[in-house]
Amino acid sequence: MNGEPDPASAEFARRTRELLEASAASLPARTRSRLTRARYAALGQHAAGRAAGGRALWQRWLPAGAVSAAVLVMLLLLGGPPPPPQQASVTGAAGGDDLELLADHDALALAQDQGADANGVDYEFYAWAVGAAQEEAGNSGAGVGT
Repeated sequence: MNGEPDPASAEFARRTRELLEASAASLPARTRSRLTRARYAALGQHAAGRAAGGRALWQRWLPAGAVSAAVLVMLLLLGGPPPPPQQASVTGAAGGDDLELLADHDALALAQDQGADANGVDYEFYAWAVGAAQEEAGNSGAGVGT
């Protein structure tokens, strides 16, 4: 985009201009006069509108602004503020014993020292935890039916 039109566009514009000038020259004088007066009247209206300037601009946007304000008021009055986001309960996500275990910094070091393999993973602990969880689920389910 160097600012110069390409040759095809320039040729099209030149041919179009020639055709329009030729067709305007073939019009009767009375028609050309009426077209000239209409063009000057339109240019005069345009100049008058630009002279009014800011006043005409705000008058054009006033209805759109009024509609926007009315919609905003309706949304605020009818919709109200959005509800606060739901926060998960800490005790619902994890029991108090679990939180104490997580908060105890020494528990991690103790768990790593006992029975861990070369990678630091204590598979016996995980096996015990799964068995304890299954046992607890079995005990709580057995008491429901009796």
